[in-house]
Amino acid sequence: MHNRIGKLLVSHPLMPSASPFCKSVIYIYQDDSVNGTVGVIINKPSKTTVSNIAGQNNIHFGDTDKMVYMGGPVNRSALVLLHTNDWHSSNTAAAGPTLRISSDNHMLHKLSFDTNQPCYWRLFVGTSGWMPGQLDAEIQGNPPYGPVGSWLTCSANDSIIFDYSGEAQWHKALELCSQETIDQYF
Repeated sequence: MHNRIGKLLVSHPLMPSASPFCKSVIYIYQDDSVNGTVGVIINKPSKTTVSNIAGQNNIHFGDTDKMVYMGGPVNRSALVLLHTNDWHSSNTAAAGPTLRISSDNHMLHKLSFDTNQPCYWRLFVGTSGWMPGQLDAEIQGNPPYGPVGSWLTCSANDSIIFDYSGEAQWHKALELCSQETIDQYF
């Protein structure tokens, strides 16, 4: 098993369009042989804004049009914040070399103050997860996952995580995977 914390998991271009992970980019923040792998899909915005979610919790967030992202099909009622390490809340953990992950009842309230926000952040509903060994099998394309591996992996950086969204973000991540593969040979 490889430690993928702080890496991007990028869906393979041949992944079937019927898959909920088709054209997905996932930031991995947990990866171990006991608990498996957990991350958030970073490129699938929902139709809900952060202001709307905050308002449902009686928190005035201002007029931001910042979107909430669909982090994945696991624990869809959980709010998870991926952010730079210049900020913390009551339940914040390391999520790689430069990022942290927070998930608690106080983070939205803290974020509502313009003077108390991380440099970069994105809010997610739900997560994506794999049992120990499952992701390795999917990457290698072992049965029952088919002849082509479902995933590519590459390094993450703030720009690719926070400056892009949707299919454009997936294309940028594919470019990065390709470049890192080529760089291994030169």
